[in-house]
Amino acid sequence: MSGVKVVPVPALSDNYMYLIIDLTTKKAGVIDPVDPAAIQQAASKHNATIDCILTTHSHWDHDGGNQKLVSECPSIQTVYGGKGDGVSAVTKEVGESDVFYIGDTKVSVLFTPCHTQGHVCYYVGEEHVFTGDTLFVSGCGNFNTGTPRQMMEAIDKILMLPDETQVWVGHEYTANNCRFATFADPDNKHMEERLNWALSKKAIHGGGTGTIPSTIGKEKMCNPFCRIDDPRMIEFCGFCTDRSERMRLVRKGKDDW
Repeated sequence: MSGVKVVPVPALSDNYMYLIIDLTTKKAGVIDPVDPAAIQQAASKHNATIDCILTTHSHWDHDGGNQKLVSECPSIQTVYGGKGDGVSAVTKEVGESDVFYIGDTKVSVLFTPCHTQGHVCYYVGEEHVFTGDTLFVSGCGNFNTGTPRQMMEAIDKILMLPDETQVWVGHEYTANNCRFATFADPDNKHMEERLNWALSKKAIHGGGTGTIPSTIGKEKMCNPFCRIDDPRMIEFCGFCTDRSERMRLVRKGKDDW
């Protein structure tokens, strides 16, 4: 039996916050709590005590609730954020391979700069990864001031996790991502199946069941940004031989699509 429970909590128009509950201690960490009232309501419903905030990056729709939640929730001991990212209300900046605990549950940090200069992902209990705006279901985040090589290296790092790892993303963008995936790789039956699946699920924000979590294994099959070494994606990129350039070309293809 797993020692951790993940509760997704929708926010804004398409954001996901997460309540991560250590089942032994009932201590909880919260991912990107932009809506403090909603995340506290979820914690109360599950009889969990919020112990820390885990911020993936410094964009307002992810760290904008940190200060208010800290002021309203005296049980919070630590606000985590990536090194150099300037996260709101941060008390502990973390980087590659740093480790901390939510109750008895181990959290390891993956440093994944690109979308922001200090973006991090959190690998929790050796079975869940929270990818913020680096990896989406069948997509990835904008590079912003980062580089294609940075995104390539970030995704490579995430894909090293076990295939069964559950992937919890920062936004419900899945249906549109899948539409592009079927355009980029029209002969991939997994892509078409996933698009139909995503359209049937619909967003939690609109009363659907949502498309989270994914898994590392599914992203390897159905995410164009995870498949830049696949022959069909190499063809999409004009048979380019440079991996980081292929990442740029897939991102440009998505942006121009």
